[in-house]
Amino acid sequence: MSVKQWIVADCDKDLAAHFAQKYSLNPFAALLAVSRGVRTDEQILSFFFPENEPLSDPFALRDMDKAASRINEAIDRFERIAVFGDYDADGVTATALLSAYLSMREANFFYLLPERTEGYGLNNAVIDRLHEGGAKLIITVDNGINAVEETAYARSLGIDVVITDHHHLGDVLPDAAAVVNPHRDDCGAPFRELAGVGVAFKLVCALEGGEEEALLDEFADLVAIGTVADVVPLTGENRTLVRRGIRNILREPRPGIYAMRESAGNLEKPFNSTTVAYTLSPRLNAVGRMGSAMRALDVLLCEDADRAAELARVMERSNAERQQTELDIFEKAEAQLRQHPDRMADPVLVCSGDNWHPGVIGIVASRMVEKYGKPCLILSSVGEITRGSGRSIEGFSLYDALKACEDLLEQFGGHTLAAGMSVKPENIDAFREAINRYARGIEMPFPVQHIDMRLNPRSVSTEILDALHALEPFGASNPKPVFGLYGMRLDSITPLSGGKHIRLGLSKRDARISAVRFGISPEEFPFPVGSTVDLAATLDANVFQGETRVNILVRNVRFSALADDSYLHAVRTYENIRCGAHTDASPDCVPDRAFIADVYKTLRAMGGACRSADALCVQLGRGGAAICPIRLALDALCELHLCETTADGSFRLTAVKAKVNLEDSSVLQNARKCLQ
Repeated sequence: MSVKQWIVADCDKDLAAHFAQKYSLNPFAALLAVSRGVRTDEQILSFFFPENEPLSDPFALRDMDKAASRINEAIDRFERIAVFGDYDADGVTATALLSAYLSMREANFFYLLPERTEGYGLNNAVIDRLHEGGAKLIITVDNGINAVEETAYARSLGIDVVITDHHHLGDVLPDAAAVVNPHRDDCGAPFRELAGVGVAFKLVCALEGGEEEALLDEFADLVAIGTVADVVPLTGENRTLVRRGIRNILREPRPGIYAMRESAGNLEKPFNSTTVAYTLSPRLNAVGRMGSAMRALDVLLCEDADRAAELARVMERSNAERQQTELDIFEKAEAQLRQHPDRMADPVLVCSGDNWHPGVIGIVASRMVEKYGKPCLILSSVGEITRGSGRSIEGFSLYDALKACEDLLEQFGGHTLAAGMSVKPENIDAFREAINRYARGIEMPFPVQHIDMRLNPRSVSTEILDALHALEPFGASNPKPVFGLYGMRLDSITPLSGGKHIRLGLSKRDARISAVRFGISPEEFPFPVGSTVDLAATLDANVFQGETRVNILVRNVRFSALADDSYLHAVRTYENIRCGAHTDASPDCVPDRAFIADVYKTLRAMGGACRSADALCVQLGRGGAAICPIRLALDALCELHLCETTADGSFRLTAVKAKVNLEDSSVLQNARKCLQ
């Protein structure tokens, strides 16, 4: 598990009590909202009662008047219109929304989504295809803001372009008939955090010149799915759109959405924004990752229940294929780190392989970040070029890191937390060194485990679920609340689903609870029974035979004894030493013979094995600052073949065949040099 810095939110309890009384709010819900910065009457009303606030005027978006005028003109003249979207869930739902609307208007139109292998956005080859289809007007959704040359090319063919997008702008805007993007500096819209599908919905509202309520009834479901999938902030108007969309799906779902829920086995379970994020969005994205996103578009537009069910089954198979492909690459990346253990101390993990599926390497990078708590890039070499996808942690700009290495890259792009790049295969090792050299030159942050509130285990009840429901929908900028359960004794570890997951039995004085940790086996869980631990957990409703119970879902665990800043500082010192960086740390950071002997004896007293260096640190009772010399001692013992690491990350003593000299350890020699 990754090392994280736990931060508990501050909360003004008096202010929360005031709002709870004034607006008849659940006191617990008011407390959580205030802890998230909702601290004015206006913010409270917008957060808890978004449906009472009208949506902003679509014409407040710059160029919306031009876009509506040109599109209405094309509809009236029966000009051929091409809707061009993107292959992710936001782009697919945006394309579905605009296509369904144009169909209602009986427009002369067709739509196209690119294949992932073709790359993102407009290009001249795509424009040629649209031109061959007779297009006189191209409307982009969820793309196009940087298509300067492509827009000019389209105009040279006699094609007008209306761009609707929400991605950040380049230095020059395309010379299009209209460029609608809430992030334009000259855009006066009061809410600017719309997803691509949200901008498409605003376009439809403008084309209708009103009828907002009817359009919400018709399209809010698509807006909700794309908005949640694209991880834009669920604040302001996005809360209204997502709430309304979820209500529509529950009341009268489209055949395709109903079929997707049915094929996923979700119909009998609670449906909310979390369901969208973990059930619907991955299936829409999987089709685009593993094949053609046009299948995802087909299921959303399908009006026949039987056909929708058939398409949904195809999507289910694509999702299963995506999951297996993702797992295969993840295991190969981890095996690569085990083969090169020195790379585990790198501040940025870089793993590469041949012909790793380009559609899932970004997901693999996300999984690596979650497990190891470090920025990660996954590179896939196909022929003479290697393409990579990276994910980062809060406080480390992956874009800036790639910018610092641009002389080694063929191209790169992205933003702070996610980016892509390409590099020649022969430059992979040099790139790995360069990006880590950059990272070692700055103060690397730890990933943060945000805690909304400390929770007494006695307080876990269904009443909390009512409070959480009032905070829906959850997503970016309004994540599901995470509660801190501190000083819990770990009483039992029970495997679930054949060992894929575990159930933890925990207690604190006379309070007993059980919690589930998904995606980890008992062998991989590094905390032994009897440990005292802190848990970061979310709460969910579990309805069985009409009875509602509280599910406690573990997001993170740490030893209570290692919950101070000295532990984090010692971890960073260890990583710097292993990377060969000079440090002004205390000489005590490097273990001497007596310390290593103590580590060895303690490990032997634990039955010759321990699940992690942290567990050994707790057993030694030396405090969090000792984790640096303990890790170095274990590295030295492994180097001298007195100890070994297993596939699940445990440490195990080996049979000693001959005496060894600790001074022969290059780990210790290099560590001492770092202190000089």
